[in-house]
Amino acid sequence: MKRLLRSGKVFAAVAASAVLAFQAGAPASAEDVRARSAPPIDFQLPFTCGQQWRLDTWAHAPALDMVREPDQVGTEGAVLVAAADGVVNMSFSHANAGNVIQINHGGGYFTTHLHLQSRSVGVGTTVTQGQTIGRVGKTGPTSNGHPHLHFELGYDANGNGEASWGTSTAERVRPWFDGVEYGQSNGRTWRNVARDCGGTPPTSCSGVNLDFSAYATIRSGSSGDLVKAAQCRLKDSGNDPGALDGAFGPNVQTATRGFQADVGLGVDGIIGAKTWTALLSHGSTPTLQSGSSGADVSRLQRALTAALGSTVGIDGSFGPETEQAVRTYQSSRALGADGIAGPATWGALQDGK
Repeated sequence: MKRLLRSGKVFAAVAASAVLAFQAGAPASAEDVRARSAPPIDFQLPFTCGQQWRLDTWAHAPALDMVREPDQVGTEGAVLVAAADGVVNMSFSHANAGNVIQINHGGGYFTTHLHLQSRSVGVGTTVTQGQTIGRVGKTGPTSNGHPHLHFELGYDANGNGEASWGTSTAERVRPWFDGVEYGQSNGRTWRNVARDCGGTPPTSCSGVNLDFSAYATIRSGSSGDLVKAAQCRLKDSGNDPGALDGAFGPNVQTATRGFQADVGLGVDGIIGAKTWTALLSHGSTPTLQSGSSGADVSRLQRALTAALGSTVGIDGSFGPETEQAVRTYQSSRALGADGIAGPATWGALQDGK
């Protein structure tokens, strides 16, 4: 069943299982390989600035169906833009999916857009992030006559120059927009998601202190600045904890359980060392080393503080102290101890190790 929205009410519509059989099944390992790592591309929500959208996985995670907030008004005919720079790989009308556009963004990553009202780019067209590529519609019988964008991020696992789409065995992976992960599991909803048009940090953590000398265990009934820090990081991970009020209530516990399930940790609703480590490191995975600086270094320093249980100075500068902390972490987790935070080190941190 494919669940959709109409006039603010949920209804169910049967989606033919042969919907998108146009694409052959691809190695399922694409999702296994990419599920917990942010792509090295700054994808943004594929809509114009100033709009907010609702994102749902329904029963086809990690693919997303998108409708405009509030109440879906303005969804049909909404301008669709490129989520990142790339070259159009597919632009055609499909018997079941309607108008389809796929863009090759390099590095093996592709975005696929279904049910479009119209397509304004053809195969081979070079597009830049934010450039109009079409309009949202309801073409193809599997739209169930309901205006929405069906969006998939794909990774070309088999190296054939495209990303298969539309089936549970396709090469689709979890989408990331503005450094935030979506599509973790079926039945998930994200409300009022907007494109970052100013390059500012996620508003959920704006003005919230994330820097502590230690990250103590917090649980239901806890309160204070540590809880508020956890709330904003949970929200950035796509798990909504409710108001950022510094109170660890039922919503925070539910969001914590959701995050723990997403990253493969024991689901207990308590934020201890492992959950803190995964939560604080969540995001992109740039290679950092001596001389690096900026917000990603601060994020690394926070995660190391939680993982090692000892204070790592959080100053956004990758100096000798941070290098030694990385080496200590790598040695204790049986990683190559080179003092450089690369994919393997980030992966271990984001797994809560």
